[in-house]
Amino acid sequence: MYDKKKTNEERELYKGIGNRLLIKRKELHYTQEQMAELLGVSTGFYGMIERGKKAPSIEKLVLIYEKLGTDITYLLTGNGNNDRVINYVEKCPKEKQYDFQQLIKYALNLADIETLHVKNK
Repeated sequence: MYDKKKTNEERELYKGIGNRLLIKRKELHYTQEQMAELLGVSTGFYGMIERGKKAPSIEKLVLIYEKLGTDITYLLTGNGNNDRVINYVEKCPKEKQYDFQQLIKYALNLADIETLHVKNK
């Protein structure tokens, strides 16, 4: 028989997902109602996701990725693409790490400028 009680690992996973969604929602200045509408769920259910009581389905995770641009790996684990960049810097020869870091900062600044131009149009 299937035991519906969540394990400690599941509870922690759900809380982490909910917390990261809460952070993303606040970054975007969205209300819980707006997030619920975006995902096609009730506001109450979305609130339970943020509190770690429920988890989004795979379909909802894909929607979060598509509509919010949030990395699913980050949402599930707290680790994401930034870890890859750090790995690249660490693998770079020591004498070139500073230059590489400056290049990344420059690229990120360009991306922010491009994002501002797109938002302002």
